[in-house]
Amino acid sequence: MNYSLEQLQQASRLFFDLLRRKVISLDDPAAAECLQDNGAYDALQYMAKEGGCRIMNSGHRLHLLVNPLGSGFASNFTQLRNKYSRIERKTHLHIINIIILVFLAEMDQDEHHFKPGQDSMSYIQISDQVSSLFQAWIEMDSEGGFSRQWRLDIQAMHKVWTSLYMQTKSQEEADSLSRGASSRIGLIHEGMKLLEEEHLVFISENEKRIFPREELYERMRYLYHDVDRYKELKALIGRTLTEKEGEAHAAH
Repeated sequence: MNYSLEQLQQASRLFFDLLRRKVISLDDPAAAECLQDNGAYDALQYMAKEGGCRIMNSGHRLHLLVNPLGSGFASNFTQLRNKYSRIERKTHLHIINIIILVFLAEMDQDEHHFKPGQDSMSYIQISDQVSSLFQAWIEMDSEGGFSRQWRLDIQAMHKVWTSLYMQTKSQEEADSLSRGASSRIGLIHEGMKLLEEEHLVFISENEKRIFPREELYERMRYLYHDVDRYKELKALIGRTLTEKEGEAHAAH
């Protein structure tokens, strides 16, 4: 399909705005202008596809999604480590992924009853749940079968996580959140900042608490719920935490 110069200009303005902002409301002038012209919107979709991305329209916002493979905007671990110098090794990145999944699993309880502004989770809650997961998983992974089944390096993650203090001395003295792989709170903050940079959550640093944005619910509803790996790990986390909670009650 041939696009006019004006359509290409509209599409490119919106595409590069999405690269910068990640999520844009349909009420935004640039989005509204592009959506009113089918040719301009087609050009936007084509531009995203050629860049290894795709556009998700939730009906309220446009989300720019980067394909994990074949995209000029996707990062492998080395590139990610250069960008996020606080992430020292792959195991830390794997733990951050589990941290993010723990938060998403807690927020993704009922897709029909999301409560933006009300749902939230504290850093301590996340830390406790991650500790419970690793403790339960390591008990099931005596011969490595659990790790192979779920494609998770449980032994390495458990070893690193249990070696970390909750906070570093400087974090305790300053009573502030800081990113990095030198403490559990630092790793949690690293993961939550990644979500915040995608405009999916709001972090209250004074409360050390994370609040999901409506954009996160849209991402879950229109993207994550179609990803088998996300659904499998979310179910695994839910089962594990429920079982651990049942054991704790039985012990009392």
